[in-house]
Amino acid sequence: MRLALRSAARGLGRTAPNPPVGCVLVNGGQVVGTGYHARAGEAHAEARALGAAGERAAGATAYVTLEPCAHHGRTPPCADALVRAGVSRVVAATLDPDPRVSGRGLGCLRAAGVEVVCGVLEAEAVRQQAGFRSLTLRGRPWVG
Repeated sequence: MRLALRSAARGLGRTAPNPPVGCVLVNGGQVVGTGYHARAGEAHAEARALGAAGERAAGATAYVTLEPCAHHGRTPPCADALVRAGVSRVVAATLDPDPRVSGRGLGCLRAAGVEVVCGVLEAEAVRQQAGFRSLTLRGRPWVG
């Protein structure tokens, strides 16, 4: 998860109104793909990591700094992409506060038989996502 947080940091300040997110895929004890959300409207972290991993994503564990999205926006749902790729386990740092997702991404994964763990390094992820969370939950920018 620490590597996923470092990856997410690469998108800080460029993803608004979306959050900075990082994803790392691990299979057989080896990192097989990493990704981060670089800019709003571009591929999400999960899609980039899946692209890097290719077929090695099947059976992998995905470490994601935010619950994978479950709605169609400018990009398709990441939860669906993880299921299609055959990822067997998703470890999310925190739930997405966006009401279009909040719990639905993890629910979609569980319904598809993917093992889900949530809350790993949550405090660090919440701090990293402060701007997104403030905008989503309070309707105003983060001033820290």
